[in-house]
Amino acid sequence: MCPEGKSAKNRMHVDVRVAGPGPCDMAERARLIRQKVPELVDAGATVVREEWYGDALGHVVMQDPEGNEFCVA
Repeated sequence: MCPEGKSAKNRMHVDVRVAGPGPCDMAERARLIRQKVPELVDAGATVVREEWYGDALGHVVMQDPEGNEFCVA
């Protein structure tokens, strides 16, 4: 049985902060984000898209199994 598609906006938006408070080294930030994303995929999340700040990875938008979006930043 497949879950229903997302029909409304999230009631709450969660950010998973792996890089800590800024400012930070953008290369280290990207490394920490890329390290966390596969762990979340293994737990059932899916990658929606990557958001970039110029030429640096800013955050990754993901969805939980119910279709709620959250960001890894």
